[in-house]
Amino acid sequence: MKRVIILIIFLTSANLQAQHKAVQFGFGGSVNAGWFATGVEQYSNKGIQFGGSWGFKTDIFLMEGVAFTTGFNVIYLNGSMTMPYMYDSIAGTVQRIFKTKYLEVPLILTLKTKAIKDKIRIYGQVGFGLGFLLSGKADDSFTGEEGSHSSETKDIYDELAFTREGLILGVGIEIPVYGSSFVRTGFRFNNGFVNILKGNNRLKPEIKNNGRNNFIEYSVAFLF
Repeated sequence: MKRVIILIIFLTSANLQAQHKAVQFGFGGSVNAGWFATGVEQYSNKGIQFGGSWGFKTDIFLMEGVAFTTGFNVIYLNGSMTMPYMYDSIAGTVQRIFKTKYLEVPLILTLKTKAIKDKIRIYGQVGFGLGFLLSGKADDSFTGEEGSHSSETKDIYDELAFTREGLILGVGIEIPVYGSSFVRTGFRFNNGFVNILKGNNRLKPEIKNNGRNNFIEYSVAFLF
């Protein structure tokens, strides 16, 4: 009888451990819509540009329903701005489409509800993302004050800050697949709160370049 009780306890513990792993790993991707915010009057956002990301995830459970989520994401983040500009000694305005790529390390607190009818869970996220610039390019469309037009694609890596810091807010659902594995899908807002543009304006040196790239994304990840 004693052996039976020990066996039951062992099997129950193993089952609970399978359902509530201390650490879960996964991978996923997203599509995003990016835009710029700026604090300079003569700089303005010119709509959204679409991008995407892929990466690996890790959930480290602090307790049931509460996890520390980290990993890394390779983010293709685009946006568009207009600003005063000097091109070949001609004064005017440039509309620049920024095409950047970052390696981001997220540091996120993920809070989950209990399973609804033994199926989906609703989750919320809040945290911080630290991104490292991998590449930066721009499609420039210049309009001179006298009416001339020109366009070019250029490398602007040296004109951008090496790091990008952002506040991350997310919400979505988790759908069980098999055992402890699940699909996590939802929306996430990543609000850049640090200026990523280096130096001063080429046409008006008294103005410091200013722009913060933000994005909202729809993501899908599989964790097991």
